[in-house]
Amino acid sequence: MNVGVMLVSMFVFSIVVWLLLSKLMRGAGDASPKLVVGRQLPVFECQTENGETVSSSSLAGHNAVLVFVRGSWCPFCSEQVKTVTQHYRRITESGGKLIIVTRKPLEITQRVAEQFDVQFEFWLDKDLAAATELDLVDEEAIPDRFHNDYGRRTIRPTVVVVDRNNLIRYSYRSVKPSDRPDPQNFMAVFDGLS
Repeated sequence: MNVGVMLVSMFVFSIVVWLLLSKLMRGAGDASPKLVVGRQLPVFECQTENGETVSSSSLAGHNAVLVFVRGSWCPFCSEQVKTVTQHYRRITESGGKLIIVTRKPLEITQRVAEQFDVQFEFWLDKDLAAATELDLVDEEAIPDRFHNDYGRRTIRPTVVVVDRNNLIRYSYRSVKPSDRPDPQNFMAVFDGLS
C-alpha cells in the first residue's frame, strides 16, 4: 500500500474516531449554554425530600448523574426514570449519586422510588429557579389538561454527568418531550469516571 494513501486513511480514521468520541462525551440534543462539557456545573439550589435546601456544590467528592424531568404527568419522563433506575446500583455501588430533579410534588416522585425499590435522591425545583439558572425552562410545554395542577412552564428533560470536581463530563438537553438520551451513552461516560 502506498505510504501517502495509508497516512490519509489513518488521518480520516482519526477524525471519525474523534467525532464519535466527542459526540459520546458531549451527548446530543439541544446543548444548554450553561451545561457545557468540560466546564464546572453551575451552582444552583433545590429542596430535598425533607424540605431542606440543597446546593449542587454538595455533589463535590462524588461522581453523579443528574436527571431533570418534567413531571409524573409526562409518560416519557416516567419511562426515563424507570430506565435510569436499572443503573441505580451501578452508580451508587461505585460511590456515585443519582439525582432526579423535578418540579412536581415530592410525594408523587417518592412513590416512583418505592415502586422500583431504589433510594436515589429527589431534588424539588418547585419555582423553576434552578431550571432558570441552567437554561432548562420549557415555556408553554405542559399539556392543557395539566395546567391547573402544574401551570404552563416546566423543566426541559436533561441528563448531566459530573465528576468528583463538579466538572461536566456529559450533557444532553432534550429537543422535544419524547427525545431522551440512551442510558448506555451517559453510563459509559459515568463508568469512565470511576
